[in-house]
Amino acid sequence: MIRLVLAVPLLTLATMFAHAEEQMLLTPPKGFKVVAETGSDRTKTTVLVPQGQSVANWTEKLSTQVLFKQADEAPEAFRARAEKAALADCPGASFEKLKGGTENLYPVAAWIETCPKPKDGAGPLQTWTKAVQGRENFYVLQKAHRFTPDAKQLKALTRLFDASRVCDTRVPGQRCQQK
Repeated sequence: MIRLVLAVPLLTLATMFAHAEEQMLLTPPKGFKVVAETGSDRTKTTVLVPQGQSVANWTEKLSTQVLFKQADEAPEAFRARAEKAALADCPGASFEKLKGGTENLYPVAAWIETCPKPKDGAGPLQTWTKAVQGRENFYVLQKAHRFTPDAKQLKALTRLFDASRVCDTRVPGQRCQQK
């Protein structure tokens, strides 16, 4: 079972598991609100957008996805599959690797996907993705923009992705506190 906790004063979003102590920690950007949550026995997805925007009409979108009991795929394999699907959906898409290896003792991959002409015609789309292979579940964080982020926004994105992480309170050396 998954439980989403949103501490309004701190704007800290923590995805926690009642049956386990593995969790994804994330502090959303200031002014973002939850606009959609979907789930099944296999996945849980949460979507946040800035105040005044909606799930159908947004310029920035932050989403988290937990794939329950699907921790057998390596993040780099997930990335390869995601890039192949993106190329089929957006001819001309380009990709930039941000990070690979391990983070907080978990395998991780992070990359940027740029789609110059999305099929919905809404203008260029840039999506930052971070995939983490947990011991129990697989975690995906995405921040999408319908514009090209400027230098200040890129710095904030880097901080967001560096601060978000998966942790497990049962494992020594893994802090489950926000940075």
